[in-house]
Amino acid sequence: MEKVTIIGGGNGAFAAASDLTIRGHQITLYELPQFAKNLEEVSQRGGIELEAFENNGLTGGFAKLYKITTDIEEALAESEIVMIVVPAYSLQTIAELCAPHLRENQIVALCPANPGGSLVFRHTMTAMGYRTKIWFAEFSCMMYACRKKSPSSIWIRGYKHNLGVAFFPSEGSEPAFERLHVLYPFTVRYRNVIETGFSNLNTTLHTSLMLLNAANIDNKEDRLFYRECSSSPSLDNLLSWLDQERLALNTLPDMHVLPVAEIEKVWYEHQGAAGNTATEILHSLKHYAYSKMPTSMDYRYITEDVPFGLIPCAQILDALGLDHKIHTALTNVLCAVCNRDFYQEARTLKDMGIEGMGRDRLMEYLRYGC
Repeated sequence: MEKVTIIGGGNGAFAAASDLTIRGHQITLYELPQFAKNLEEVSQRGGIELEAFENNGLTGGFAKLYKITTDIEEALAESEIVMIVVPAYSLQTIAELCAPHLRENQIVALCPANPGGSLVFRHTMTAMGYRTKIWFAEFSCMMYACRKKSPSSIWIRGYKHNLGVAFFPSEGSEPAFERLHVLYPFTVRYRNVIETGFSNLNTTLHTSLMLLNAANIDNKEDRLFYRECSSSPSLDNLLSWLDQERLALNTLPDMHVLPVAEIEKVWYEHQGAAGNTATEILHSLKHYAYSKMPTSMDYRYITEDVPFGLIPCAQILDALGLDHKIHTALTNVLCAVCNRDFYQEARTLKDMGIEGMGRDRLMEYLRYGC
């Protein structure tokens, strides 16, 4: 049994808290005091009701949590593993909140991190004067596809297998991975946090789908996002061009990034993923039949995945001397379509603490953390 604190009060946090509790772990759930209302009903009931989709392999039921709190010191007091399950834009706030209370050799797992998330967390702590040795883990994506059915229940449709996990720093992180592997035995160890950052499909898949369906979204059409909106060779073409830039990372030592379609397939093969292209795979999955198309471009598939996905990816590619014109072009078009300068909101190399590092220095930093 692992003692785990989960920070967050959204869909992913509820899914992780209930699933890990049902599988026998001691779970403390924390939410920021200003969002305490998110946990009001959970606190009253003492836990979360989990409903599992028929083919994802998880067990449903009522998950009685060990502790539910809005006190960060209390939340972090007992746990050796801290899972951060919050939107990317709040990561620095969470880092500032946690920094005074984290202990040597704790594992802080970002689920997901978005490109550069662990670097931001570490840089934030260092800037505050905290140099505690922490093992930062990055999951390449949220392990669950899920949504709340009520203020105290969660429905988990998809559960990813072969999900990448990397550590910052990577050197000496094997014991930390083994502990996370107890929680998520279907995860795969990646070599560094660039691999995980560029394996988060939200960055390319969400943004491409939103752009190619902008008129339908503006017209608030009632459509299924992954089933109906992805029926387009244009989507596969755009993803292929983005893949060319992503896969250029594989020209570097100790780097292995997979194409978008292959990642999607290995995540969900156990749930029936089939086909060779991204659109074929999306259409093969039963649990995607419940995802409605957003009714506004002012939606997290844009407002989070552009400034905390596409833009930092392009900046990292640039720092490594690799081409990023399609990532940048997609960003610029979405800024124009949304009439919003996402660059003003974006995660930067400075935020990550890696501004000015050349390729060799950056790869050394990812390995050793110094």
